[in-house]
Amino acid sequence: MSRGADGERLRYSESVGAPIMTVTLDLPPDKEAAFKAEAQARGLSLEQWMLEAAERQVQPVSIAHLQKTNPEEWARQFREWSDSHDPNIPVLSDEAMSRESIYPDLI
Repeated sequence: MSRGADGERLRYSESVGAPIMTVTLDLPPDKEAAFKAEAQARGLSLEQWMLEAAERQVQPVSIAHLQKTNPEEWARQFREWSDSHDPNIPVLSDEAMSRESIYPDLI
């Protein structure tokens, strides 16, 4: 193990040689149980679920990763992204979405 710039412990993947950071979280028992239940409901280990949750918070540098993703995986990621939004957000009216409303000066 080596240390990163901020002193965090880093492991290296032998297959890729890329650094792997280990993070330890001290969670209250109720949060831990909730996270485990969510992971289990999605058929994931807690580690996999936490990694996906962390990845959702980081914007990709480019869309190049989408060009390498098979269509089924892309659709799964899109559904996951879609499901992460609040379904109770009000829908915009047809008027608000009209071309005239978006580009009022071009008519």
